[in-house]
Amino acid sequence: MSSEEPTLSRRKVLLTSAPIGALALAGCLGGDDDDDEAGSGDDDAGDDYDDDHDDDNGDDHDHDDDHDDVADEEFDELGIEEFTVLDRAHDPHEEVAYVHGDHWHGSLPEIPHGDNVSLGADIEDEDGDTFELDGEFELRVALAPDEPDDVVSFDYHGDHVHIIGEQEGVVDIVFQIYHDDHADYQSAPITAQVVDDDHGHDDEGEDEAFDDLGIDEFTVLDRAHDPHEEAAYIHGDHWHGDLPQIEAGENVSLGADITDDDGDTFELGDEYELRAVLAPDEPEGIVSFDYHGDHIHLIGEEEGVVNVVFQIYHDDHVDYQTPPIAAQVVDDVDDDHGHDDDY
Repeated sequence: MSSEEPTLSRRKVLLTSAPIGALALAGCLGGDDDDDEAGSGDDDAGDDYDDDHDDDNGDDHDHDDDHDDVADEEFDELGIEEFTVLDRAHDPHEEVAYVHGDHWHGSLPEIPHGDNVSLGADIEDEDGDTFELDGEFELRVALAPDEPDDVVSFDYHGDHVHIIGEQEGVVDIVFQIYHDDHADYQSAPITAQVVDDDHGHDDEGEDEAFDDLGIDEFTVLDRAHDPHEEAAYIHGDHWHGDLPQIEAGENVSLGADITDDDGDTFELGDEYELRAVLAPDEPEGIVSFDYHGDHIHLIGEEEGVVNVVFQIYHDDHVDYQTPPIAAQVVDDVDDDHGHDDDY
């Protein structure tokens, strides 16, 4: 993905890249969640959910595991200009992914196997007005065409949805705005991943560096420069160099120059993806991450220093992880520290 991406405005907390597919759903399950109102900030991975997948609203919110009238492509009959997914486990709710044209930026939070994540949406129409999800219009999610129906299931609550992890795996889903008995809006597909409780690669790194790929050299590139500048590289079990400073509210765009044991360039892209995550026991809220296959964005949330690790991701697991390296968020980046404003 090119570094010439649109500037991040309100979308500051974006965690994972997502493949693209598409669809639309039928059958209305309406109803508001009186005990779990949007904006409460009380939802977490286990809220409003028990072993039978019934929430505290009773049985009127049924799962939908089927591909009911799923469209092959995204569509919009409502004039939606911005569609941002909110992770309701945080207070205030965190923006985790948003639609840009026919694809997504960011990712959905991991879904624990046997539990759920609660997601809302911040939606604006072409006039810049907030599009209200209420009794007339309902937020939904559905499986993309040809996706397996045993990885996730869904509960609908009017202005938010629960995605429930039925078994470990990765599946593409779409978000919809439902009206009466049909969808008036459908997003491009985005990936939903169900993991075991002890699977923490996306949120927090392993305790130690490891290598299942035979990597000989790993160099972080600062993509704010043309050509990209080498910022830091691994030597044995430690780093030489530093990551560029990150200005609070902005991001830096980082790539990697990787060579395997045979001296060949290790390619990043669709099969193997570059990621960065917090090192174990590091505080959240200083940086967040956005993944773009062959590069990542480190986003400065607030001033501070935090250790991160770089990873090479393959399918639904990590094959390589570096030692920790410090990422510093500052109020104002020094002139000699470039950063990438093009999000």
